[in-house]
Amino acid sequence: MVDKKDKRVEKAQSRRQQENQNEAKSPASDIYGEVEGKDPETRVEVPTDEAVEKSMEWINENAK
Repeated sequence: MVDKKDKRVEKAQSRRQQENQNEAKSPASDIYGEVEGKDPETRVEVPTDEAVEKSMEWINENAK
C-alpha cells in the first residue's frame, strides 16, 4: 500500500523532471520587445540598442 507521503514525493519528482525538460528547451529570459536575434548557446534574446535605451529610460523615470 502506497501512503500519501509517497504519492506526494512521486508527484513532486515528476513535476521537477517536467520543469527541467522545459528549461532545456526554453530560454532563461525574454524581456525585450525588440531583439537582434538569439544567443545560440543560451537561446536568450539579444536586445537592440534602442530596446536597451528604452528600458533604461523607463527604469530611470519609474525609480523611486
